Amino acid sequence: MTKSTLTLLAASCLAAPLFSPLANAAHPSFDCAKATHEVEQLICKDADLAALDQSLAELYATLMKHTPASQQGALKTEQRGWVKGRNDCWKADDKHGCIKAEYKSRINELKDR
Repeated sequence: MTKSTLTLLAASCLAAPLFSPLANAAHPSFDCAKATHEVEQLICKDADLAALDQSLAELYATLMKHTPASQQGALKTEQRGWVKGRNDCWKADDKHGCIKAEYKSRINELKDR
């Protein structure tokens, strides 16, 4: 191979992931291979819900960093309660809409702190 062919090949290999449809796909904050609940599986399959999950996880982590150690346990308990509530969306007629509303509500709630 010529030097220009190698350069072109290398550039193509480096650029390919940037144009892959999966490159821009959002991933939730949790391991989808371990998702057992119907709501978690739906989040793994939906880029919008996965992006909301990632946003919430980042916000929650930031809030935990800035929360005094004496109050972190309460925040963790509150978050676990929220997850249980979010998971109740499996009962909703519009599961996607319910999950999306739960995330937006929780994100706004945490932003207000």
